Amino acid sequence: MTDVKICGLTRPEDVAAACALGASLLGFNFVASSPRRLTIDRARRVAKAAAPGVGRVGVFFRTAAETMRRAIAEVPLDYVQLHRPVTAGDVDSLPVPIFAAVRIDAGLDALPPDEVLSRCGGLLWDSSAGKGRRQDWSRVPPPESMPVRVFVAGGLDDETVGDVIRRLRPAGVDVASGVESAPGVKDPNKLSLFFAAVREADARTG
Repeated sequence: MTDVKICGLTRPEDVAAACALGASLLGFNFVASSPRRLTIDRARRVAKAAAPGVGRVGVFFRTAAETMRRAIAEVPLDYVQLHRPVTAGDVDSLPVPIFAAVRIDAGLDALPPDEVLSRCGGLLWDSSAGKGRRQDWSRVPPPESMPVRVFVAGGLDDETVGDVIRRLRPAGVDVASGVESAPGVKDPNKLSLFFAAVREADARTG
């Protein structure tokens, strides 16, 4: 199945529900301006509900490396997702793989250099910033042209995710607001419908 990352998790019960439905990755937001922002202490408590083997991703913007390393150690985190240009220094200094988040509307020029991107854990195309804005998927290059696995985000829900999977066949999809009843509060029914739509699209694309 296409990997599913449920992002912006703020409650243990939502973490447990996402894992039960088959989430591959769980996103915990540390961006100060986000309505889903968690402190490191809160993230540690919420992440305890994660099932074994499900990856925990910390979402950061302009955060000091020392703070990110503390979150990695204390939550703990398996990946870091950076919503800013990723440098070789980031890859060298952080002890977990990085997901490079790049705005779709910024184009290929916004990608890290190949020698940096190839050392990342993944590439996330997203211009939505958790606001549920639908994207122009025609601007996303074929995932197979990238040196790392590609995830897509932005405006995804149970009605739109199937089209994205059939069109791009990404390694994974990332959703936050599309499965919520309020920022940071996941809706059990929307979660179930989302995973069902991913499974259906996978079955149709073979």
